[in-house]
Formats: sequence, C-alpha cells, structure tokens
Amino acid sequence: MADKFFESLESKLPNNSNNSVVVVMAENEAVAFAVKEALNKGFIKRATLVGNSDDIKKIFGTITEESYISVINAKSECEALDISLNEVKNTNANILMKGMCQSASLIKAVLDKNNGLEHGFMSHLTCFQLPDKDYFSILTDPAVNIAPDADTIVKEIDNAKQLFKKLDDHTPIVALLAANEKVTDKMFSTKLAEAVTKNYSGIEDMIVEGPVAFDLAVSSKSAQIKKYKGKLNGDANIFVAPRIETANALYKSLQHYIKADMGGILYGAKCPIVHSSRADNAKAKYYSLLLALSTL
Repeated sequence: MADKFFESLESKLPNNSNNSVVVVMAENEAVAFAVKEALNKGFIKRATLVGNSDDIKKIFGTITEESYISVINAKSECEALDISLNEVKNTNANILMKGMCQSASLIKAVLDKNNGLEHGFMSHLTCFQLPDKDYFSILTDPAVNIAPDADTIVKEIDNAKQLFKKLDDHTPIVALLAANEKVTDKMFSTKLAEAVTKNYSGIEDMIVEGPVAFDLAVSSKSAQIKKYKGKLNGDANIFVAPRIETANALYKSLQHYIKADMGGILYGAKCPIVHSSRADNAKAKYYSLLLALSTL
C-alpha cells in the first residue's frame, strides 16, 4: 500500500492555526465540506463566504451563525470576486479559495495589474498521487498558461520546483511531455522540450528531460522496453505539459479514470489560492485547501 501523500500533509499541519480563508461563490456542497473539515481540525480559524447568502446559509447550515464565519452577499460573479480579493488585500484572509466562479474569471481578476493579487509569475500546480506510487507528483499547467513558450515553461518548472521543495526533500525529476522522444519539426512539443532542456545543462539539484512520452515518465517497464537512455526511469515527479489542453485533459483523466488523490493551487500570487474545478469532488477541494495551507 502506497503512503498517502495528502494524509501525511494533513498530519504536518498545526491544529491551532490562525489562518483565514475567503471563498469566492461558496454556495456548493463540496466547498462546504472542505471548509468545515479544515475548521473542525483547526487548520483554519476563520472563513468568509462570499456569494448568494441565502444559498450559502442553506448549504453550510448552522455553522454560519458562529462568530468565526462571515457570510457576505454578492449579486454577481464579478462582485463576489471584488469582495473576495479585497478581503485578502485588507488582511482579513490569507488564503483565497475558488468556489463556483469560473476559472477564467478568477485568473483574470487575480492577474489584474491594478486590482489583482499578482506577485510573480503565476501557474497552476496540481499535486496528485498515483495508486501504485509511494510518492506524490506535480502536474503543470492545466489552468493558467495556455500555449507557453520555452521561457514560460522554464518559469512553470521553477514554480513546480519551489512547491516540490516545500513538500519533499527528494530530487525533482521533471518530464517534458510529448508523444515521443524524437525531436522533429513536425511535432511542436518535441522542439519545445528540446529548447527547455538547454536551460538546465549543468544543473545538479534537479533532473529535467524531454521530450518524453507519459508512459516512460511513469513506468520503468516502458522505459526498459523502449530502451530509453535518459536518467528518468518511470520515476518522474513533475510533469510539464506543452499546452493547457494536454494538461487539463490529463488532470481530468487522473481524477475521473484513475481516481487519483489530487489537489490544485494557483502558485505565484500574493497569497495561496485554492483552485479546483467546479465539478471536483469534496475530497479534491479539501486536498486543495490542505495544499494551500502547506505553502504558508
């Protein structure tokens, strides 16, 4: 039985935290589970729930009457985003959580030059654990960077490396995903991977290889059968997709077909941002909140 990454993450969090979360459009059962679970275990002390106040009170129940819960009514997604970002700016919350708002709207608001929460380069990082692995992995980027060039992917890798180092003391092994390992002008992802790997020549604290197919990145048997000659041997722990649609499809395949434990955050903003799909289950939303808490 593989060690459970998110259970380990949970065990390391203090249960007397002073952290506070604000949720954008909180009227959702899975969101309610995640927030209440974190409150009950002491991982967060306060929660501000923004959205349709009647629906929020109905879904969250009597907990909304407690002094550590604030419910703020918002008539639209735009208003909910404005209120929620201001809660962070005014230091009433140090974690922003996506509820039922659209990803594109949230990301646009966060990246707004005048009123957003942009701090450095921002990317989406999904942590997940495959059922047969005793370690966690990171996938980037299924939500923010649509068609990254080589310089953008280097920044994505840097964010993923920073998060990985916060959570683990092993050497990051990065796989730049493509359909095969041969560099050809006919397949843009292979040329992109070739350009990115040049940035890591001589780097000793991580392994970056590509182009590489997904099976070689996760299966030593596949690497052996295909006679792959790189350092990577089915043991990648950071997966970098060439485009958003590849990463997004992989994200949803891991969740819906593999049933992998997973959680996602936006990394690089002024505060941790809990970011999961609106359709994600309660466990994924809770794990995403744990992940954000672990970066503080």
